[in-house]
Amino acid sequence: MSDTNKVYRNKGLDPLVNYNFMLRVEALYDVPCKKVHSFRREYKYEYIQEGGLNDYVHMRRRPASNPFTFQVERYAGTDYFDPLPNGAELILPVLLFVFGGPDGFKSLQRTYAFTGCTVIAKEYGELDAEQSGLLTETVTIAYREMLCLDTNTQNGRL
Repeated sequence: MSDTNKVYRNKGLDPLVNYNFMLRVEALYDVPCKKVHSFRREYKYEYIQEGGLNDYVHMRRRPASNPFTFQVERYAGTDYFDPLPNGAELILPVLLFVFGGPDGFKSLQRTYAFTGCTVIAKEYGELDAEQSGLLTETVTIAYREMLCLDTNTQNGRL
């Protein structure tokens, strides 16, 4: 973040990069990832139209019918102990750190914290004898809450 970003004057000079990130599981395991697929939290609404006022629709939030999920693609066989086994109910939040530069935690820009996580699916990549490549696994994680924390540790600020 820049000193020029003020509430009344946000120039947007420091966008985040999408290639420098790290996933931390149970505050103990740093999980190397190839890709974190896009995640979103969407609420569903029902629409109620009044009889006398035809050009206005009320919206009321419906109860959640599906869990919120995100997917992590990682290389298979990199860990002696799998920190994300299928069916695991994680106690501590899963943290996704996004860095602004190559110097690690000194450039930490944003942290996503996912609470109430459960590993609900694992999908393994394709094996192909005609092409060389690395075997990947895609882990689907269901979560209850997502918090987004903007941080800036450049110049000693947080």
